[in-house]
Amino acid sequence: MKNGKKNSVKIGTFAANKDGLLTGKIFGLGLGVTPVMFEPQTSKEGKRYFRLIADPAKAGYEIGAAFPKEKDGMSYHSVSIDSPVLPAPINAALFTDKETGNFNLVWSRQEEGKEPKAEATVNFYGQPQMQSRQPNNRQLDL
Repeated sequence: MKNGKKNSVKIGTFAANKDGLLTGKIFGLGLGVTPVMFEPQTSKEGKRYFRLIADPAKAGYEIGAAFPKEKDGMSYHSVSIDSPVLPAPINAALFTDKETGNFNLVWSRQEEGKEPKAEATVNFYGQPQMQSRQPNNRQLDL
């Protein structure tokens, strides 16, 4: 980062399934390939966001959250991923792939000398247990 440029790495690919849920895989974190589903949620204030559910076909467990953002007219989702095996939460961005219409999860290394900051803090222990992981018929609002 001596020249001030960020190195961006694609760490996931996702597509909307037949039920309109965003599903795919996260990779490149040194943890193997992890299947992940973006589960639509609505906050108490009525704002839409996603919970990231790892291994949804099995027991499923929450690993983060994604919040809609816009910068310079471009819409994306700010994603925070955390796990006990990671030294710190990973902040990434979910963008639409203009060629395929699918979605890419991209991570950029924090610039040297900058204090890390999270876009969102997710308290996994203070939240009630997750509800059913069964897909509902809601459409993905990206």
